Amino acid sequence: MKIKQVGFTSFLLTSGTTNTSIVTDPLYSIDSKGGFSKTKADICIFTDSKLIGKEDIIKSKKLDKKVVVDNRKKVMEICSPGEFEVGGLMIRRGLKEPFYLIDEKELRVVYLGLVDKDFDVDLTKDLGDVEVLIAPVGDGERFPAYEKLEKIISNIDPNVLLPYGYSSKENGVEGLKTKDEFIKHFGFTNVSDENYLNIKGRTETEQKFIKVIFLN
Repeated sequence: MKIKQVGFTSFLLTSGTTNTSIVTDPLYSIDSKGGFSKTKADICIFTDSKLIGKEDIIKSKKLDKKVVVDNRKKVMEICSPGEFEVGGLMIRRGLKEPFYLIDEKELRVVYLGLVDKDFDVDLTKDLGDVEVLIAPVGDGERFPAYEKLEKIISNIDPNVLLPYGYSSKENGVEGLKTKDEFIKHFGFTNVSDENYLNIKGRTETEQKFIKVIFLN
C-alpha cells in the first residue's frame, strides 16, 4: 500500500495489488485552509458525524473538481458505520466509532480522522495488529490533548505513526501544537520526513520502537 498526504487532514491510500484508492476527509482540509490537492480516488471517506447518513456529499459540497473518479464510474462515498469491501480493501467503521480500519490482506491501517478532545480512548482498544496509525497530533480544541493521544497510541501500538493536524508555517493553521512540540513532548527519536510511505505488510519485531513519519 502506498500512502501520500494530500491535505491538512487528507491522505491518499492506494492498494498495492488492485490500485484501488481511498482519500480521507477532503472537506476539513479545505475548510481549515490547510490546502487540498486535486485527487483521483475510487473511495472517499468522511469521519464528521454530521455527515452520517448523507448522500452525494462530493456533489452537494461542490467537491467535484477536487475529488475526481479514478478507476470506477463514480467515487464511492463512505460516511456511516458499516463494513465495505471494495477492490481488495476492507473498510470498517464501528457504530460508535469516529475512525476507520482499512485492511489490505494482513496489513491494517487505522485512520483516526476528526476525533476531538472528548474522544473516548477506550474505543481504540483491541483493534488487532496495526501497522500504520494516521492520527492528529496538534492538541487544541479540535483534536485530543497529548494525555489522551498518548493513551491512543499505546492502545493501538502501531509500527508506524503518520501524524497530521498540527500547526506549521505552510498550512497557516493557528491554535494547534507544532511538529517540534509534538516530538519533544513524546520524546520520539525514530522520526523522518518522507514524500510518501510504501508498505507491503505487517512488520513483526521483537522489540518495537514506533517509527514516526511526517509526509510532505
